[in-house]
Amino acid sequence: MTYDTGFVRNGSNSREVFDLSRVEEELAIIRTELNCNAVHIVGSDPERLEAAAQFAAKLGLEIWFSPYPLEQTLDQILAVFADCAERAERLRQGGADVVFVAGVELSVMNRGFIEGDDVTARLGRLFAVPEERQERLAEVSRRLNAFLADAVTVIRERFQGAVTYASIQFEAVDWELFDFVTVELIRSAAVADIFRSSVRTLVTQQSKPVAITGFGSATWRGAGDMAPRSMEIIENDPTTGAP
Repeated sequence: MTYDTGFVRNGSNSREVFDLSRVEEELAIIRTELNCNAVHIVGSDPERLEAAAQFAAKLGLEIWFSPYPLEQTLDQILAVFADCAERAERLRQGGADVVFVAGVELSVMNRGFIEGDDVTARLGRLFAVPEERQERLAEVSRRLNAFLADAVTVIRERFQGAVTYASIQFEAVDWELFDFVTVELIRSAAVADIFRSSVRTLVTQQSKPVAITGFGSATWRGAGDMAPRSMEIIENDPTTGAP
């Protein structure tokens, strides 16, 4: 189960109110009513991530501690990872079972990998010209893996547990850097006929454990058919990102 602590974009947090009693209650629901044994705690604020993870640890949940930077530079991302790695290590030393997730879909969500001022512009540039697509994808992969090598060094200097990265498949991540192969892999009508076999293939082709951290869809009727794009039903403020 993924638990959202709020995403910061242009100084605005998508979860304006972060009430700790509510957070504790929601995590208890995840553990006791949904019967989960692990929680992927995501968000942009390191303090919120740590606070939620402390509640999760008390509940006996395995914690996937997952800073989620948006529209950050590479140096800013590294600073966030360093801070979060220290927080995750404190939890681990306190007895919690913690996996550190070194970002999610970094290449499209942040600056420095693909030209463009926002996600839409980056994806447009990446896929606009079919004959240039493979070359562009290869360049994105090269830049991302170079950055992830630096990031893993920063993280492992501060955190002694397992480390992974929540990837988009086209990023072609060098999994030798990590302890888990982790993928955002969402079922939709377009891939429904091959989704199950594709997951099996993904798992059997890896020598490391595989986790799927991106799944599901929005909740309007029919959203499951276009799950990766189902959030497009929401119109967002172009400056703050607020719905």
